[in-house]
Amino acid sequence: MEKKTLGIMLTTSPYTFQNSHTFYDLCKAALKKGYGVKAFLFVDGVNNAKLNQDPDPDRPMNEKFQELADEGVVFQACGLCTSARGHDQTGADFIPGVEVSGLTDFAEIIGEVDRFVTFSV
Repeated sequence: MEKKTLGIMLTTSPYTFQNSHTFYDLCKAALKKGYGVKAFLFVDGVNNAKLNQDPDPDRPMNEKFQELADEGVVFQACGLCTSARGHDQTGADFIPGVEVSGLTDFAEIIGEVDRFVTFSV
């Protein structure tokens, strides 16, 4: 049986809503069940993967995202959203494993996954 893949789009910033924490928990659960996970960071969602976060006393969201990337989650961040928020277009401001891409790459993710969910406002 072929491995199933979950696609997720995250559009919210890391500390404004519960979405990023729920995203993390969903990814962990999917990985535990043997799913592949492809994530697209869109609009303020790109801020979740930004390096050098310090949300004391919380664990920085970029650390959680790095953990997910290390466990096999494939991350892409919208290039226009990245640029609009002042982040480097090469991905140098993000955790390792995040690729800056475009909406055509997002469309490919939609076509490749078995299920797709969105975390937004």
